[in-house]
Amino acid sequence: RREWPLKMATEEPKETEALAEGAETPQEVKPQEPLEKFSLPVLKIIMEAQGLHGLRYGDYQRYRQYCSRRMRRLRKGLNFLHWEQGKGKSRFAAKNITVEVAVDIRFLLIVMNKAERAWAYAMQLREAPDGPGREAHHVQRLLAKAVKHAALLEELCAGRADDRSALEAEAYTCWVNGNMCLEREQWDTALAKLQRCRTVYDELSQAAAAGDEQGLYKKRVEEIDPTIRYCKYNVSRHGGATDLEEKELLEIGKTSSGNEMLKAKLERSLAQTRKEKAEAVGSVEWLGAAVSVDNATTHQHILTADGSKAELASAETFEQKMQTYDKIFMALEDAKRLIREDISDHLKVGEGCDEAAVQQLQTLRSFVQSKVLLFTRDRDLLLVDNVHDKIRAKDLAGRKAPRPENLVKMFEQLLASNEEWAALPGIADAPDLTKLSAARALMFKAWRILHLAQSYKLQKQLPEALALVERVQQLTKVAAQRFSQTSAADDIDKVWLQKLQDHVRLNKVEVKAEAVLQQAAGPAHPTSGQGADTLKQLAATPLSARLNNYEAAVYGDAGKLPRLVDFPPPIEAVACKPVLFDLALNKAFYPDVSARATKKKSGGILGWFGR
Repeated sequence: RREWPLKMATEEPKETEALAEGAETPQEVKPQEPLEKFSLPVLKIIMEAQGLHGLRYGDYQRYRQYCSRRMRRLRKGLNFLHWEQGKGKSRFAAKNITVEVAVDIRFLLIVMNKAERAWAYAMQLREAPDGPGREAHHVQRLLAKAVKHAALLEELCAGRADDRSALEAEAYTCWVNGNMCLEREQWDTALAKLQRCRTVYDELSQAAAAGDEQGLYKKRVEEIDPTIRYCKYNVSRHGGATDLEEKELLEIGKTSSGNEMLKAKLERSLAQTRKEKAEAVGSVEWLGAAVSVDNATTHQHILTADGSKAELASAETFEQKMQTYDKIFMALEDAKRLIREDISDHLKVGEGCDEAAVQQLQTLRSFVQSKVLLFTRDRDLLLVDNVHDKIRAKDLAGRKAPRPENLVKMFEQLLASNEEWAALPGIADAPDLTKLSAARALMFKAWRILHLAQSYKLQKQLPEALALVERVQQLTKVAAQRFSQTSAADDIDKVWLQKLQDHVRLNKVEVKAEAVLQQAAGPAHPTSGQGADTLKQLAATPLSARLNNYEAAVYGDAGKLPRLVDFPPPIEAVACKPVLFDLALNKAFYPDVSARATKKKSGGILGWFGR
């Protein structure tokens, strides 16, 4: 029984011998007809799947799981599973997809989903909370796997699909390959692949009809352009970092909207650039003097906060600006924490500590705190602008609209922040900065009173509103004089002073116009417009007797104050509380019951024990 398989394996069948001798086949095999070319819009399918399954919110895990489920459904529909049922347990059988096997378009979709699943898994590992870390090797391995499947998709499309699908598959392969080279920092190869990808998509957008499909190609070209610029920047970069390079990186980051890998690379490049600058230059300028920064990490955090000013200038929406301010405050808080730790380390030494170093660190801490307060002022003024826009728009989709009272509280916070900045060591000794602090305080007070006037105007209390606006006008003139006496005012101070002057003129005109309209609308109360005798009679009536008929202009005789109440008040009969006296007890007689009482016997010692 053991020799039979070997014998059968060594014997040649008779049919084979006959074919080898040139015998004719019993049945002639007909040539197969060529299959019809498939049409596979790769980019459209991928973008729709990504938008519907998690990538709209950056959820790469959800998209990866969708790709796995999609592949399973396709394999079951084609009966192309890897598991074969044998005797007993099923076993794994590898089934490769080749050009000869791919007789259905679903085979091409399987390969495309394989590439997308590997890419999504790599992006998921990159988005880990603690960073890539150990997973960086897995990210590169998964991207290489995605390139392998994308290359197979390109080969299958070249053999089974039409020319347009083959071009889309080629562009997709170049895009995945460029991302892998970008992760590995192979800038030359990444630049070549991405440029080829951009060229293909640009040609496809020109050949496509105007509509959604053309928009998809143009959007992908716009996403690829910042990555190409970043690759060119790294290819041409030589030597140390400069300010021009940092500005170039920020400009590239501004235009990169959809590539998360590029954003991560840009953040790392910016951090490295600022670190090199922090190591090269170890001092900052504060109150006209240079303050050395011995800790390079502290200096790097300070440079990060300063470098974010360019991001603020390039941010277009309110949310982007607030996110940038959050980054600035986080960097400055880290710098303050490191300075506190350095001061604590010096003080732990005791008597032998370096007092000059401690004094220098305290000066540096005042410098960082000054930056925090100035950025806080800028952030609060941005919030004020946002509330101003909401008040003017009055379209909050059912939400409660803000009122001028909210702005009054915000300017009170700005006044407190300005006082804290003026109390920093060194500010009080600088006359220019002292004048600047006083001018800012006057300007913020004027803004606060202006919003109080707006609140009175909304309540139709026009005389009070006009008086407050005139007070604001006086404060504005004094604040402008104080700002002209100092050269330390920045652009934000000048902008908000000009806004204040414009708002004062506008509000004064509005209050006067509303007063004229109110007078032209007619009497506001039934007593208005009556004769002099009627007004005198009304003035003689105290205010307490005509609460529903009050007229503010009725004063009676000239020079006399209005009567509020009658004093002394007229005497009125008041019902007294009844007093009750119990007089029946005096006439009550009780019966004599002394005969019923028992008399106690007493005497002798026995009597004492009988008690």
